Amino acid sequence: MKIMITVLGILIILAGLLPLLGNLGIMPNSAITKAPGYQFVIIAIGIIALIYGAFNSLLFGFEKFATIAIALLTILGGIIPFLQSFMPAIISTSGPLYPVIIIIIGVIGVIYGFVALG
Repeated sequence: MKIMITVLGILIILAGLLPLLGNLGIMPNSAITKAPGYQFVIIAIGIIALIYGAFNSLLFGFEKFATIAIALLTILGGIIPFLQSFMPAIISTSGPLYPVIIIIIGVIGVIYGFVALG
């Protein structure tokens, strides 16, 4: 069951990696990663993780907490850039720092998934 946490972590890393590569100039900065649809994909990944963490009867204690925390951070990572298209920027989502935060959340998920597997 911890394989799902690892897979979600990898998806979160990929969700942060695309904008990071665009911001660093390694890859063309695509309008796709700036569009609300991309942010909804990140939110959807977080919702899948939240549903998995909340309703999986094999997760309990810290495992359930860690899964739900990673899910909520991922959802927040998708909501903040979406809200900034309507509100003033509270947290800067332009530049490399914000995608790095998303990647760190994914790395935590992957590490937790691998440690829980072992």
